[in-house]
Amino acid sequence: MAKTAKKNTENDAAHNGKPVGSPFSPRLHGDLLSSSLLAYLRRWNAYGYQLVQELGKAGLASFDSTTVYRTLRQLERAGLVSSFWDTSESGPARRMYALTQAGEAMLEVWLELFGRYQQVLHSALNSLDNLNRPAARRSEAADGPDEPAEEK
Repeated sequence: MAKTAKKNTENDAAHNGKPVGSPFSPRLHGDLLSSSLLAYLRRWNAYGYQLVQELGKAGLASFDSTTVYRTLRQLERAGLVSSFWDTSESGPARRMYALTQAGEAMLEVWLELFGRYQQVLHSALNSLDNLNRPAARRSEAADGPDEPAEEK
């Protein structure tokens, strides 16, 4: 039975984006969660539960769904989203969230910031690649040329 439990834990970890056996697990929190919620609300108004489901379908690391609801309330207090009670369906009323103009503006700021951050990461990776290339060339030169040098 212990093997089954371990296997399930490994599958859960892999499903949540965490490499199996890794002590590090990227987390979606704070501004990343806020900006993701704003991005989903840009396309359509949604219930908190729908947003939790969409974040999960996107393959984001696991998180407590109450964090999503708390973040939505914070976004509403900041004027970035608005909410209203939807009573159109049968059953209890549900709170629907919508992006405000201020939320749209904030999302644009985040998209620009994330774009610049992505450029920084690519620049750092390219710098590392460039540092490693000369070392590879030096080792190739130490092995000798592939073809004999022409004599003068």
